[in-house]
Amino acid sequence: MATLLRSVRRVPLDGEPAEPVDVMLADGVITAVGVDLASDGAEVVEGGGRWVAPGLWDEHTHFEQWAQTALRVDMAGTGDPAEACRLVADHIAALTGPEDALVVGFGHRLSAWSREPVTAELDAVSGSHPVVLMAGDAHSGWLNSAAQRLYGVSFAGICTEADWFALMPRVTEDPQSLAQARLRRIREMFALGIVGVVDLVMDDHLGPWQRLAAEGVALPRVDVGVFPSTLDEVVSAGLRTGDHLVGGNGLLRMGSLKIIADGSLSSLTAGVRDARGDVHGHFAYSLDELVSMQTRARAHGLSVATHAIGDACLSQVLDAYEASGAAGTVEHAQLVERAEIPRIVRLGLALSVQPWHLVDDWRAMDALWSGRCDDAFPFRSLLDAGVTLKLGSDAPVAPLDPWRAMAAAVHRNTPDLVPWHPEERITAAEAFRASVRTRVAVGQPADVILVEANPLDPQPDSASTAERILTSTVSATYVAGQRRY
Repeated sequence: MATLLRSVRRVPLDGEPAEPVDVMLADGVITAVGVDLASDGAEVVEGGGRWVAPGLWDEHTHFEQWAQTALRVDMAGTGDPAEACRLVADHIAALTGPEDALVVGFGHRLSAWSREPVTAELDAVSGSHPVVLMAGDAHSGWLNSAAQRLYGVSFAGICTEADWFALMPRVTEDPQSLAQARLRRIREMFALGIVGVVDLVMDDHLGPWQRLAAEGVALPRVDVGVFPSTLDEVVSAGLRTGDHLVGGNGLLRMGSLKIIADGSLSSLTAGVRDARGDVHGHFAYSLDELVSMQTRARAHGLSVATHAIGDACLSQVLDAYEASGAAGTVEHAQLVERAEIPRIVRLGLALSVQPWHLVDDWRAMDALWSGRCDDAFPFRSLLDAGVTLKLGSDAPVAPLDPWRAMAAAVHRNTPDLVPWHPEERITAAEAFRASVRTRVAVGQPADVILVEANPLDPQPDSASTAERILTSTVSATYVAGQRRY
């Protein structure tokens, strides 16, 4: 069924005029843009002067983990392990189920805690319940003794990086509750105007998407990325980046190989140089190992998405891309040595960045990256040098919400706070362009949204601009011409 959006104004991403036009969606694409278009039997939606824009993408998510957080105890904002223990105790006191039911929390940040936790203090409040508290950056976990026995591991304090990534997929909720959480999260995405996500699947398969499609669930577009543990399966299946996945109705595609090359800021494991030039942090692979994985991916038609948060790790990752010839992205790039920016441009690598991490972590960066923060999240410098930015969330590390990402890139803080390193702000139009893949133009995919007001309407300052972005109201979301919201 074709749809005619009558009397809508295009959000001016590239200087489009503000006069109302009609937009025809048919056969999954935009077939006409003009004034007083004939409906020709299409369903007519009266836009009433609303604004039409390309649908939004989140270029870095972990969807299954994002769905699971809807079922977990919220640990965000805790100041120390004792406060986290109090929340666990309160949650357990309210439970009515089995005395050995698993309790999972999510959201604390070690960088915000005054000290490291120990197993014994979590044991003291949890009784016979296995308890797993996942850090908000998803790079570490804190388990009580019952949980350690349940999963056959042993840690005196926190479990980090490779050990944690091996354990994390095993920590799962009730299947029926998780199924409902997935559907709820998909509905939330459509309500935000999201038409597509990059899902970097962490648990040795291609995620829930093909199964959801078979069940008839209305889906967004999904580029499914995989970790090295799934690479053999992908290569055996002959899947190449951009290939459509079986049963996905044209919405599901093979994405990139995801490689995590260093740790994270919040878990104190990012691979960084300090102000003296000394290198600190966790490096998951040697340069030779990175080159080997990237070379294999390239040989089998896969692009590569390589996680590099610290600047020392970023240099190693760029060395690997240069040696392997692989194409793809650098994920996060939170600390960027200025001398490396021309090499990023020369290698043709896009940077997939998550501006809301700046909002969560600017205080920690001031403390942990003292003397280096001029190089942190340098969006303005990167764009001015010709680097392509792709905005995302890293959900569940940050909310799966492109409007928040755009607002953070524009103001570099929440609107009520002073911007952090304001010299690296970008414009609302630049942030929006980094959050979409298409345009409202003939021949483009019919992935569009209607918003009540122009989110790019000029404002007197960056705080007001960020506030306008954050308060944008989506009234309709179309994926391949089908109304999802």
